[in-house]
Amino acid sequence: MKNKEKSYSYIIDNPPKGRERSYELAKQMIPVLISWAQEKRSPQYYGTLSKAIGHGTARIGRQLGVIAKIFRDLSFAANKDVPLLNALVINQDSKRPSDGLGDVVDGYYDWDEDRKIQEAKKLNAKAYAYKDWPWVLKALGLMAYNGSSEESIRKGKYTRGDSEGPYHKALKEYILSHPEEFSIDNIKVKENEHILLSGDRLDVYFQLKDGKQIAIEVKSRISDDADILRGIYQCVKYKAVLSAECQTHGENANVDAFLVSEKDLSEENRKTANMLSVKYVVIKIV
Repeated sequence: MKNKEKSYSYIIDNPPKGRERSYELAKQMIPVLISWAQEKRSPQYYGTLSKAIGHGTARIGRQLGVIAKIFRDLSFAANKDVPLLNALVINQDSKRPSDGLGDVVDGYYDWDEDRKIQEAKKLNAKAYAYKDWPWVLKALGLMAYNGSSEESIRKGKYTRGDSEGPYHKALKEYILSHPEEFSIDNIKVKENEHILLSGDRLDVYFQLKDGKQIAIEVKSRISDDADILRGIYQCVKYKAVLSAECQTHGENANVDAFLVSEKDLSEENRKTANMLSVKYVVIKIV
């Protein structure tokens, strides 16, 4: 019981110098791999794992090596036998884990194709049968994976607590007080929680002296990728609703909407925002 209560997050929170990026990606990949083990979802391709965390390349051998090291360190520190997850991902052509698995599995380099496939299945069977994956996540200070950003939104699993949280409130108030940082000036009206005729509430709203209206969706430091993706689509909606309001009032639609995030957007979210012509600004407040 003592092992279950102790945190081992130091294993992943203090990466060797020069390997910070690999450890950060490994931290994102581990919950995905654990979810695949729990759901017995294998084999999966390297590119699938990369896409799940918004990483732009399927060349993730270095990160998988880091994950294997993290699990070895955790097993040693907690005196528990944590299964290897590296064999859950395979090469799309060979249909087996790449030869890089030989860096963490003794003998893998020398085995023939059939044995490599069979041994990978044995490793995965052990991962499927392991019942302590929730403990592994908790011990490493990681959150469970809820699917891709789109899946999380459709299943209602995106971060919900952000809307009323202190970080979200602080960011909204900062934007309202510092519009110049977003190239907004000549302001006639400014407010938080502006209500649209659709019933939606805008985090921040500006009306300029020339009649232009600006809706701003805010995502604080605790928003995950799914919540940020939701924010991108909210900007599309808010711009459309503001335009519709103008149309019903017989006014020219001079409106804009953009996202302000306290976190850097993932590559996938940047692509989506650009495709939908949604402007975004990353600003980090203390």
